Amino acid sequence: MPLFGATTRTLLIVCLGFVSGFGQIQLKGPVPPSIDVRSLTMEYGRIYRILAPHRSPDMSPLTIVYYSRKNPGSYRFSLPEWGGGGAIDKNLIVVPIDAGPFLEQSFFQTTVHELVHIALNRAYPGLKIPRWFHEGAAMTLSGELSLQENVGVSKAIFIGGLMPLSAIDSVNAFGRNRADLAYSQAHLSVLFLIDQYGFEALPEILNAARSANGFWAGMQSALGISPREFDGLLQKYLTTKYQFAFLFADTYAYWLVIVGLFIVGFVITGKRNKRRALAMEEEEKRDALDPPFGPP
Repeated sequence: MPLFGATTRTLLIVCLGFVSGFGQIQLKGPVPPSIDVRSLTMEYGRIYRILAPHRSPDMSPLTIVYYSRKNPGSYRFSLPEWGGGGAIDKNLIVVPIDAGPFLEQSFFQTTVHELVHIALNRAYPGLKIPRWFHEGAAMTLSGELSLQENVGVSKAIFIGGLMPLSAIDSVNAFGRNRADLAYSQAHLSVLFLIDQYGFEALPEILNAARSANGFWAGMQSALGISPREFDGLLQKYLTTKYQFAFLFADTYAYWLVIVGLFIVGFVITGKRNKRRALAMEEEEKRDALDPPFGPP
């Protein structure tokens, strides 16, 4: 009689697989206190199962380097000045500990964000995935939520400043403000996909893209929408949901609206009072020319 049933043996194999994977992640440099290998390994497994649910996670060795930009020592990495971290190919993550992480995320969240890039690179090698999808998936699966990004996109919609998704491919060359908007648009674009089609749409698109040798061809195959249709649906979604969000979230805009309404009210009241004064003046002139009780 076997010691364990089939289901129990399967669970043990899965658990032992994750335990053996703990040694695959190597941390280097001044590691922040919030970082531990076990939690990162579990996060990596979770992410991989979402992005490639029918494949076992690639547990190849992975090095994560934490370093100081002010005192880099032997570490020389080229990140944008606003960059909170970077994933290099399939086996290396770098995180500066003295950078301001994007949208107030923690070092753990920054590292998980980069783990998503690693998982995408490993699960779909050779597939050219647009930067907006890469960053949007990384922000979504690392749990990044921020009112700040909603406000930024809302302001961009209000002034007609949203950028095409294809422009996000060049995000590393952007300044901080434009990069913030690019990441926010990428995040909300992936959230739109999930909202409309579910989490399962992400691996469906990626698998179809691999078969079709192109991301947009894969999206059309998986979801039945062309790039132009997707862009139209996304623009409508963002405009409907976020067009006036900054009026309720941005204190400066809030007071600007109040001051604007006060000025409009002041002008309208002034014009009304002026009309009343003119009417009274005209009435007094008529009374002077034609007294109500006739001539004295």
